[in-house]
Amino acid sequence: MGRRGKGFNRERELARILWKKGFAVLRAPASGAKTKKLVYPDLIALKKGTILVFEVKTREKPGIIYIDRKQFMKFMEFIRRSGGQGYVAVKIMDGRGWRFIPIDKVEETRGGNYRISLENIERGLRISDLVKIADRTRSLTEFL
Repeated sequence: MGRRGKGFNRERELARILWKKGFAVLRAPASGAKTKKLVYPDLIALKKGTILVFEVKTREKPGIIYIDRKQFMKFMEFIRRSGGQGYVAVKIMDGRGWRFIPIDKVEETRGGNYRISLENIERGLRISDLVKIADRTRSLTEFL
């Protein structure tokens, strides 16, 4: 299976996980295709009025994630128009599971592209955190 096929499989995997957690999920099948004038994220998840917008990335081993400037700007435009919360969903294929990095943790590079440090990936949110955000629930430790 090629790189694109593996990426599509990760998008579908995440869509199934979010669906099982009670989200309504839409995968944009045109993401990455020849839709230069249109703006599509990889996934959109909705629950109780909360809109979560995802760009999905996969790595075989832990490391920095790089995102092309045009791709990131289209992603940001969709977030702006939808009023949603943007995350880069990262799956590292070494068994660590999914991490969700808020867009404010994505850094611009000197060359004008974008990157996510390994530190920010490690600190990323988990699926349970996204459910709490959508359900607007807080853990007891958040009150301390």
